[in-house]
Amino acid sequence: METGKTGKYLKYAIGEIILVVIGILIALQINNWNENRKQSIREASVLEELKQGLESNRSILEKRKLQFKEFQTKSKKLIEHLEAKRSYHDSLDQYFYVPTGNYSFGISYATFENLKSQGLDIISNKDLRLNLVKLYEEDYWLLKDQETKVANAFTNTTLPFTRQHFKLLNGPTYKPNNYNNILENVEFLNILYESNYLAELYFRQCVKVSEATSNVIEKIKNELKE
Repeated sequence: METGKTGKYLKYAIGEIILVVIGILIALQINNWNENRKQSIREASVLEELKQGLESNRSILEKRKLQFKEFQTKSKKLIEHLEAKRSYHDSLDQYFYVPTGNYSFGISYATFENLKSQGLDIISNKDLRLNLVKLYEEDYWLLKDQETKVANAFTNTTLPFTRQHFKLLNGPTYKPNNYNNILENVEFLNILYESNYLAELYFRQCVKVSEATSNVIEKIKNELKE
C-alpha cells in the first residue's frame, strides 16, 4: 500500500514539475516574442528616420546638381568672353558671381549619427547596415572633405580677390571696379578655370552619390515591407 501511495505521489510531483517547466517555457517564449516585437518596432522607427533623412539628402543633391551645372555653364561662357577680349556689358555681372557661389553639398548626417549612438546592430539586415556605413562614411565623407578644402581655398584666394576687384550688387551679381584690369588679370582667369573644374566635378559627384542614396533608400523601403 505504501509503495502504491509513493508511486502516485511521485507521478503527481513529476506532473507538477512538468507543468511548472512548461509554464516557465511559455512565459519565456512570450517574453522573447514581446522583446522581438519591441525590437522590430524600434528598428522600423530607425529605418523610417533614416529613409526620411536620405530622401532629404537626395533632394539637396538634386538641387545642387542643377546649381553646379549652372555654375559650369556660366564660368565657361565668362572664360570664353574674357579670352576673346570682348567688351564689358552689365549682363556679365551675373557671371562674375560664379566663383563665390555656394560650392557646398549641404548633406545632413543627423539620422546616421543618431543610429550610431544607439548602435548599428539595431538594423538586423547586415547588407543594409554595410550599405549605410559605406554611404555615410565613404561617399558622404568624401563630399564633406572636398567642401572643407574648397572652403579654405575660397577664404584664402577667391574672397580676397573678389573684395578687391568687384562691387557686390543686389542679388548674386558682381560688378568689376575696372573691367580692363579684369580682362588682363591671369589670377582671375585661373580662379574661373578652377570654378569651372569644381562645378563639373561636383556635378558628376552629385549624380553618383544621388544614385547611391536612391539605392539605399530602396533597400530600406524593401526592409520596411517585410
